[in-house]
Amino acid sequence: MPAAPPHFVARLCVAAIVAAAIDRSPLHAADRTPVGLHVEHRGAVSLPDEVSAADDPSLRLTGLSGVTWLGGDRYVAVLDNSASLIRFRLEIAPDGTPRSASAFEAITVAERHDYEDVAPRLDGVPAVFLCEEETPAIRVFRLDDGAADGTIPLPAVARSRRVNRGPESLALDPDGAHLWTANEEALVPDGSPAAAGVGTVVRLMRLPLRTGSPPLQVAYRVDPPHDFVPVFAGPTLSGVVALVALGHGRLLVLERSGGPGLPPFESRLYTVDTSAAADVSGIGSDLAGMPDRLVGKTLVWSGALGLNLEGLCLGPKLDASRRALLGISDNGGLATPTQVVGFELTAVTSP
Repeated sequence: MPAAPPHFVARLCVAAIVAAAIDRSPLHAADRTPVGLHVEHRGAVSLPDEVSAADDPSLRLTGLSGVTWLGGDRYVAVLDNSASLIRFRLEIAPDGTPRSASAFEAITVAERHDYEDVAPRLDGVPAVFLCEEETPAIRVFRLDDGAADGTIPLPAVARSRRVNRGPESLALDPDGAHLWTANEEALVPDGSPAAAGVGTVVRLMRLPLRTGSPPLQVAYRVDPPHDFVPVFAGPTLSGVVALVALGHGRLLVLERSGGPGLPPFESRLYTVDTSAAADVSGIGSDLAGMPDRLVGKTLVWSGALGLNLEGLCLGPKLDASRRALLGISDNGGLATPTQVVGFELTAVTSP
């Protein structure tokens, strides 16, 4: 998400202050699903404004747009419109609440792009996949020295993305054989972007990493922008900003909605099962006009966080049926906090 003009920033700062005064408890979990997954918000921890960097006295932490778990207490986040990654340690409580973030390390990768999300590469030299929405492309960089280590091709249709509404999400499937990504809002031939009262249709794309692993594209409808009290003039938006792959075609989909008012942002988390969904890879246009091709989705959490929540990843297991789920916020020049947000993800086996 690009930096906003100064007048927009000033107005949004006022809006955020007023919103905090109006509603001291803006978070709310969705109703518990009878069988499936349940998500509870567990708080957040703020990140520093700056960290030390090898080639610069300091690196300002702004525009954090994706995060992934590296194992143990190690995580890495990516900064958009930069060539920078941040590796850090995160301590979490037994219920998934983030307690503290520390040991920040800046990593400079070989190419600067508008990176929007990050996922770990599990084989070979430690590395990460980064998706960027300029080209668009998924690029691989080593963590030890930031060197480029290949690219993962995207379907040709992805090149028809709208400006700043291209691939915003990236997740590695537990089978290690696929990556998942999605365009934030509708590709130009597929339909209209989100607008007041109107959603948008995007493609959830499964990309093979191994020979013989089949690709897949699934049509997914994003909700319209959330209701807000207008404060000033400006655009509305609503799109897919993060994916979490759960295996066997199941995904958590994070929708982010924004508008020039109160509250400025809303986050929605849906579960999706693509295992029996229609493959729309052969359809080149007008997905918005094909409601019978849309995959179903189930809301498991929504909230007006007062944050621009852009990244999401699975963290460590909390016990046999619970998992930490970590998000990261992008201040995007809007003077909202840069935080790691914690959730508790629970498997629900009975009402």
